[in-house]
Amino acid sequence: MSAAWRFTEEEFLKDYLSSWLSLGKFRISYGTTGNNSGVGRFEQVETLSQWNYIMGNDQIAKGFANKKMINKDLTWEVSKVFNLGLDLGFLNNRLRVELDYYNRLTTDMIRPSQMSIHLNGAYNAPRRNIGNMRNQGFELNLNWKDKIGQVDYSVNLNGSYNRNILEKWSEFLGRGTTFIDMPYGFIYCYENDGMAQTWEDVYSHTPQGATPGSILRKDLNGDGIIDGKDQRAHTNYLGSRPTTSLGLTLNAAWKGFDVSALFNAAFGRKAYWNTNYTNTNFDTKRYAATWDHWNKPWSLENRDAEWTRIGVGMGGSDYFLQNTDYLRLKNLQVGYNFPKKWLSKISMANLRLYFSAENLFTLTGFDGLDPERPYSGNNLYPTNKSYSLGVNVNF
Repeated sequence: MSAAWRFTEEEFLKDYLSSWLSLGKFRISYGTTGNNSGVGRFEQVETLSQWNYIMGNDQIAKGFANKKMINKDLTWEVSKVFNLGLDLGFLNNRLRVELDYYNRLTTDMIRPSQMSIHLNGAYNAPRRNIGNMRNQGFELNLNWKDKIGQVDYSVNLNGSYNRNILEKWSEFLGRGTTFIDMPYGFIYCYENDGMAQTWEDVYSHTPQGATPGSILRKDLNGDGIIDGKDQRAHTNYLGSRPTTSLGLTLNAAWKGFDVSALFNAAFGRKAYWNTNYTNTNFDTKRYAATWDHWNKPWSLENRDAEWTRIGVGMGGSDYFLQNTDYLRLKNLQVGYNFPKKWLSKISMANLRLYFSAENLFTLTGFDGLDPERPYSGNNLYPTNKSYSLGVNVNF
């Protein structure tokens, strides 16, 4: 259900608002929707798989067995969404503002059951409804459209901020990125204390199997042991997606010429910048050493190195963890539409030439290949720049 109030149409407000406010409207809505997209087509149907049976005289016979267990209580996920919005128009609606606040609670999240730890390979554990998650955030859309002489132009800025909290989980939760009353998928890792330069550095820290050229981990709880209890939660940063996203679109047109540019930006995510190509403890059967492996790892002659010593792994602490905040020029396009009076002589309705460029530049402090891409050690190739020329013809 939803309702709206266009308050700029009220007679008792017109005299006060009409001089500067062209449009004003409050919006409110609430609704629920179900989701079962995580359930397979035959997940709630008994199925059989081929299996070997030992018969008399140790003979093996082919037969069938139940392939999985069925959860008769499995039901839909349900999302309950509350939305509050405000639409404003200024200067004869040349400037339009849309602001929304939303609060979405998803209950009975469908997740794999931990019963699987008690089953062997013959059975698949059924999915269960085991969690509730709340997403809250804001969305903003600003649009300016005007004309200067013969130049038409427009500017659109949109942004969003999201904060999610896991409110319920009905199965065991170990230390990790899933925890009650915490963001879902937050960063959870060891805190580094720099790179060991000498054996004295190693001996002055909690024993952890380090050697000169290794990353040292802090013993946060002071128990003299480096284990999972010494990891720190970065609750304001997620590892899979940013909390804040921005987009900016610029358009202009003049006498048949047009130009447009699309920028996007994201904030509130952290990721490891190292990949399998920068790993100093790589498997020689799978990866070859690169030129950087000769110059960047730690050594007695290169104590200020960015990489750990050859033979020492690089993961496991925030030493290689960085903000992925970025601003990127995603697309730039320039075009020209030939005048209609020229085209009518050759029975052509429209002719447009254009040049387009993708991913022209990215501003970021992230040392990895692409701050926009979810982290994986297999992300081994940077984002490509691309350029294209095109012709649009209509008869």
